[in-house]
Amino acid sequence: MQLVPHIHYLLFRHDCVTIAGFGSFLLERRSAHFDATNEMYYPPLKQLSFNEQLQSNDGIVAKHIAHTFGLAYEAAVLEVHKLMILWKEQLQTGPLKLEGIGTFATNDEGKLVFSPLQNTNFLAASYALGQVAAQPIYRTVVEEKTPPPTYFTLEQRKSRRFAGVAAAAVAVLAMLAVGSERYLDAQANALWQAEQAQREEVRAQAAISVYDLGALPTLNIALPTAPSSSYHVIAGSFRSEQNAKNLAKRLKLLGYYQAQRLPKTDRGFYQVSFSHFPTQREAYNAMSAIKGANYPDAWVLKK
Repeated sequence: MQLVPHIHYLLFRHDCVTIAGFGSFLLERRSAHFDATNEMYYPPLKQLSFNEQLQSNDGIVAKHIAHTFGLAYEAAVLEVHKLMILWKEQLQTGPLKLEGIGTFATNDEGKLVFSPLQNTNFLAASYALGQVAAQPIYRTVVEEKTPPPTYFTLEQRKSRRFAGVAAAAVAVLAMLAVGSERYLDAQANALWQAEQAQREEVRAQAAISVYDLGALPTLNIALPTAPSSSYHVIAGSFRSEQNAKNLAKRLKLLGYYQAQRLPKTDRGFYQVSFSHFPTQREAYNAMSAIKGANYPDAWVLKK
């Protein structure tokens, strides 16, 4: 079964896709931006990263595999676990390339280093949108409008009587204009005074509208506490502490990076855990997968 195309599909629909026992792909949304250096506009995108610490099964990948291939949920978890073992074996010999996603490699400390594939945008709303080069804007000069043609002209020679009548008309129009302006000024002044009186009345009402609500009651909220218990998938139990340490070390080399030696029990045994989980269901799902990987004696312990 090819798991990479299904992970690529789920990255377009979820902001976090966890591969149980391997790590989580995380997506962070970035807004559209302009690169002034290259003079390019870039669309909104979702940037891909990877966190090796988030390995708890969130069920997204297993449910998708089970629905796609018609498998039971436990069988899908087992298939994903088998593929993770193959991925970790390949990483011991060289880089692991996931088509359309990126490349994994291990550094000198044995930690995973993820290099996402460049120019890949997992934001479905920006699908097929590429960068756009900035284009200069040229503005044209507005031509001056030519005055309208003159269709008639007044004769230069006018009688003295016409000149006197025209002067009288101009004087009357001037007096009317002055009177209208004074009338408008008086109206504006009266309106302004009315508005000022209304504002003063509103301020007075607001000043006396003060209510004593008294002391508010104290609100106490009891927050639920997180369960402190955890579930371990046990690989073995030893009287010898050194034997337990050797098994934990060997399991880490096989790809079980959370393997550990648990504290000494009341009966004097040292137990070795493949990994631990917050819920019983996750622990039993992992146990089923581990039993299918040549560890038939694995069992679940609640601490």
